Amino acid sequence: MTMIKCPECRHHISSMAKACPECGCPIDPEWAEAEARKEMAKSDDVPFTVVSDGEELPAEDSVQEESQAEESPRHEVEEPVRNAEQPHREAEEVAPPKSEPAPPPAAPKRSGAGGMFIGLVILLGIIIGGLYYYDYYTNQKREQRAYELLQGCSNPAFYEDFMVRYPRSEYIDDVRERYAKVAAQQNQWQKLVTNGTRDELQTFVRQHPSSPYVKVAQTRIDSLDWASAKESRDLEAVTHYMAIHPDGYYIDQAETLRQQLEREKAQEAARRAAARRDSIARADSINNSGTSITINLPF
Repeated sequence: MTMIKCPECRHHISSMAKACPECGCPIDPEWAEAEARKEMAKSDDVPFTVVSDGEELPAEDSVQEESQAEESPRHEVEEPVRNAEQPHREAEEVAPPKSEPAPPPAAPKRSGAGGMFIGLVILLGIIIGGLYYYDYYTNQKREQRAYELLQGCSNPAFYEDFMVRYPRSEYIDDVRERYAKVAAQQNQWQKLVTNGTRDELQTFVRQHPSSPYVKVAQTRIDSLDWASAKESRDLEAVTHYMAIHPDGYYIDQAETLRQQLEREKAQEAARRAAARRDSIARADSINNSGTSITINLPF
């Protein structure tokens, strides 16, 4: 270890020190090693004196000469300044001393923690603003999507849900108007679903062609027409049902009944023809015998 001088305050410090203990200046290890070599080189030419501890120290004369050599440039620079200020200093020594006002207190320096807190507040504000904008944007998209889903909807519950969730929507007036129509349509259907006649169901289909209940109403009309044709067991009624309901639910049963009725009709016609032939044959035989009789034909 060698004593070197601090590059800032020029105090003697150890070459192993990482910073000056006086001014706190950091010490570069490479620079400290170079300075230590210089000091060791100088110490070879300086006479030493032995003290009681057994350590060798440089003589006082050499230390004073070294300090004077280091301070001489500083005196040469400061000397003109001192000569220029000399008259003023003499005047100050003659004049009575004046009390100078105390300097104002230095403003407290803002700590790094305060700046960090302000930065965190700004960052938090940015995050909150971003979340608010994102929520507003997504809410607008959800509202638009919900309104699009109402197109062609006939369930009043969906309209009620939209009005509750988006009471300030730009579509609220249109949704309320459509809700009133759909609710009235549903009430009318509820009255027809159990006791509605064929004519009432047919009127509902004409008034609400786009209603989802149209299919149900047409199915019910199909059922009523088939029940009437089947109960009548009339070939014309069955044929009429098949004509107005070509894709009806009972079309297969109607075709079977139609074929059955046609067979029965053909059998009835054949029976009547046979009965007619028998009657004519009996009449001919009686005429040949000369007996006059009256024959009632079954047609």
